[in-house]
Amino acid sequence: YTLSPATIAVNLDKDFEPLHPKQLRRVVLGPFYSVGITDNNSTVTEVLAKVRKPQNAWLLTWTIQEVYSKSEKPGRKGLFSSEKTTQEFFINTDDLEAARQGVSSYENHALIPHEAYQALYAAGEAQKIFAGYKVHILSNGQVISDV
Repeated sequence: YTLSPATIAVNLDKDFEPLHPKQLRRVVLGPFYSVGITDNNSTVTEVLAKVRKPQNAWLLTWTIQEVYSKSEKPGRKGLFSSEKTTQEFFINTDDLEAARQGVSSYENHALIPHEAYQALYAAGEAQKIFAGYKVHILSNGQVISDV
């Protein structure tokens, strides 16, 4: 995903006259960790390999990125030139990761089966792996959030 949400919002605002987005939200899926499929995080792969049921040995992460308008610059019409109404979007420069992503805010989420979460917790890796994530645990067909 090479275009930041701020770039997308600015171009929508500029290219489509009647459209002035106040907020743009994007969901970026991944990475998906599973034993035998992905090898991009050795710690996660090693712990997931210890899960008894292979169908419970996975972890899905996603990021919700949001950019919103902080103000609107009114358009002007004149005899020799005119300017369209445009939005000024807020980029959170206090948070370096938000600035890098070109967003006002972002949230990291993780979905993991209960058995896999227990394996990560027992290995002492849960705090390190899920730092900065909102964790959602799948248990008996129900999703438990804010663990």
